[in-house]
Amino acid sequence: MEILTSFLHQMLFTVGIIVVFGLLIALCRRGFCYIVGYNGPKILLITGAIGTPIHELGHALMCLIFGHRIDEIKLFDPDNENGTLGYVSHSYNPRNIYHQIGNFFIGIAPVLCGSGVLILLMRLLVPEVFFTVSDTLASASGFSFGALWSIISAMFSFSNFGDILWWLFILLALMICSHMELSGADIKGGLLGLAYIAGALLIIDAVLYLVWSPALEWLTGAMMSFAIPTASFLAISGIFSVLLILIALAIKGIGRLLGR
Repeated sequence: MEILTSFLHQMLFTVGIIVVFGLLIALCRRGFCYIVGYNGPKILLITGAIGTPIHELGHALMCLIFGHRIDEIKLFDPDNENGTLGYVSHSYNPRNIYHQIGNFFIGIAPVLCGSGVLILLMRLLVPEVFFTVSDTLASASGFSFGALWSIISAMFSFSNFGDILWWLFILLALMICSHMELSGADIKGGLLGLAYIAGALLIIDAVLYLVWSPALEWLTGAMMSFAIPTASFLAISGIFSVLLILIALAIKGIGRLLGR
């Protein structure tokens, strides 16, 4: 029972957090398209000039890290027939466990790498906001709604509205977040990799418990401590994904007013 409990906590506070934010980002993007309607794909085609290359480079980076061979890559190549804006075709050895585990990280790469790019852009374009957010997270005992509100307040303070670099950051962040959604192929490949991760972790937990149970407790604690920085890291992308919904509602409202 202790092995199973530890295993569930480990998965929930590491992989689970990434999956939750991935679903949030996907729902927000689909919500944006649904609310905007006919013009949604046109807007996404424009934002794809920035967002799609980052999406695909995320896949490519994880392919390299996990030893997959990149057969073909299209950073931005819109296809009207199937609706794709770009892709990374890769191959691997299905008997190689490391390659199989890599499928999960390759699948979720747009969420992780896209969030990383947002943090980098914040540091380069609006460093005062970056340091305020960093200080807020460093002083917080854990990730909470209070900490989240502090992050939002720092990023969207009225004092930033006169800074052209802040507007550039907001624009780029929205363009990137609008293309973090995972494709069906991403999800399918990621599930297979997730199964290998779960199996390997369960075996490790069982061995640690049988050899020396305190080691299992230490591993669980170490992995659970991963939750706060991960949630904080991905929350930035979550905020801008929700902002996409607000923008979609504003576009729809303005359209109705003009239609009258």
